[in-house]
Amino acid sequence: MKIPEKMNTYCPKCRKHTSHKVKIEKIRQRGGGMTRGARAKARKTRGYGNHGRYSRRAVSQRSMTSKTSQKVDMRLECSECKSQQIRSRPRTKRAEILRS
Repeated sequence: MKIPEKMNTYCPKCRKHTSHKVKIEKIRQRGGGMTRGARAKARKTRGYGNHGRYSRRAVSQRSMTSKTSQKVDMRLECSECKSQQIRSRPRTKRAEILRS
């Protein structure tokens, strides 16, 4: 997927369409805190007794299909107010920013 270096899109802070600088966001930088499933597991596995599905062995990696592509997150920075927002794109093998 080829993504333009600058795009004209809506800025929620300015409340109008402005030019935005585009940067591809790394996956690691997106995760903030625990996921819903991780919170459920932490709650469930406290203390003694039966932990339900968390007390069973993990499903072997062979029987599960793995994803071959990642979703692309873009960080858009408004040229007027410098506020940033993150927009997600569909799955793609490769994403690059077109330099002009």
